[in-house]
Amino acid sequence: MKYTKEILAIEAIIFIILWMTNEYMATLITFIAVPIFFAITIISLIAEKIEKSGISGDYFRLMVGLTIVPLVIFSVFHFANSGEYTWLSDN
Repeated sequence: MKYTKEILAIEAIIFIILWMTNEYMATLITFIAVPIFFAITIISLIAEKIEKSGISGDYFRLMVGLTIVPLVIFSVFHFANSGEYTWLSDN
């Protein structure tokens, strides 16, 4: 893939904006997107090992990046907020 870095940068920007504006939605999307990207990566690797498809390594690097970027951003905001989220508190 030609635009791997750009795709990951756009994903990071979207997640950062989401985390800064709506913690609840960002948490929800992170906890949904990461397992989905991880499962697609694992299934793709298994399928590639069973039968070579000729997919370049860039695809697998992109999928791993799509899994890691939200986790890193979640970790940064989790530690920045000391593990406290506004949507968890009673109003």
